[in-house]
Amino acid sequence: MELKPWYPRDFALALSNTFSDEEVTLFLKQPGSSPRFVYGILMLPTVLKYYLDADQGYRIDQAMTQATLFGYQLHRFTESSTPVIARSSDPTAVVEGMLIFDLDEHQRNAIYELESGLMCLASVQVDICQRGRHDRVHSLRKVDAGTFAWTGSMEGLVPLKSAAWNVDEFLQAPFYRYISESRSRSALKASESVGAMYQGVFMERRKGYTSSVVGEVSLYRIDEEPGSAW
Repeated sequence: MELKPWYPRDFALALSNTFSDEEVTLFLKQPGSSPRFVYGILMLPTVLKYYLDADQGYRIDQAMTQATLFGYQLHRFTESSTPVIARSSDPTAVVEGMLIFDLDEHQRNAIYELESGLMCLASVQVDICQRGRHDRVHSLRKVDAGTFAWTGSMEGLVPLKSAAWNVDEFLQAPFYRYISESRSRSALKASESVGAMYQGVFMERRKGYTSSVVGEVSLYRIDEEPGSAW
């Protein structure tokens, strides 16, 4: 997929991300952490975190990399709908998307809740580009993953000519802005809560310190000159 300069920073990082053989092997060795191949709105880290109900600061882009699935094709119901994939009779058919590593059971279940209404979870093999030891030599590696595919009637589905869904219109749509702004508001509220907590701790400590000097000789009054003691 093409990386465009105006793409959100987290999506740009996910698109340009590659892992070494050791890193991929470590991801796959983690118990209960089967990777997921995604090809629609969940390719965008901000949207993915929204549906996973994850903190905005969660760097899920660091566990994502581009991937290619053979034997499937992208389809959609309308001109503006997000895509679905279906198995193709053409073995050379290709779908380009993102592979997500390091998902726990709760996160995989959240993706299942979102995708399973119309599609079924399928076991697939995808190709990823793997970084060599000197960061210049790259190789392909096949990885077993799960993805959600359309298994119902193909009536009404329009095949896409492109191997990758064009995310540009979605990124400029109100829904993406809503998700992005809601995550930012959540992060701000979390920051304010942490700030209030530390302020409370600060005041309790200050109160305790003030009480401890009552009746003792001091060169200054802490209650009247708080800046002199902090």
